[in-house]
Amino acid sequence: MRFSPIVLLVLIFISKEILVFNEEILVLFAFGVFIFLVARFGSSMIIESLEERAIKINEEFTFYKELQQKTFLHLIDYHKKQMSLVEEVKEIFNFAKSECHLLIQSFHLSLYNTLHNSLEEKLKRILSGQVKRNNSLQAQICGDLKAYIVNKYIDNNGNLKAGKKKYLRRSLKNFLEVSLKK
Repeated sequence: MRFSPIVLLVLIFISKEILVFNEEILVLFAFGVFIFLVARFGSSMIIESLEERAIKINEEFTFYKELQQKTFLHLIDYHKKQMSLVEEVKEIFNFAKSECHLLIQSFHLSLYNTLHNSLEEKLKRILSGQVKRNNSLQAQICGDLKAYIVNKYIDNNGNLKAGKKKYLRRSLKNFLEVSLKK
């Protein structure tokens, strides 16, 4: 078995009583022996444990890195969907606005046509009433004028015979009726 020079020096100091063993020295000696034994026999186990832990940490880092990349991809995809949704909402709003505008225009046109037809109908009724009044007024004026003319003619021709008077009345009456009908 090989002894290292440090171990030999420690053994020489102990044998020559250069080092006196009290509690502190014994604790230091026990700690040194512990470190030596751990370094000599436990270093491979510690290295294996640290390597296993490094592999696990590396796997966790790759997992979280992939998760971060997936999260970024999902966020980008979500942002694109949100932007397309905003565009679709704008298109729907513009379509609804144009449809409402067309609907309002058709209601305005329908209302205008209804009011126009109603007003035209009322004006026709008023006009027909006026025509009836004018016709009755014209008939009355014609009758009065005919009676006046016949009376004047008879008064002027009072010396004519009664038969001639009847003939003249009828012919004047027929003449006036024909002229008024035209």
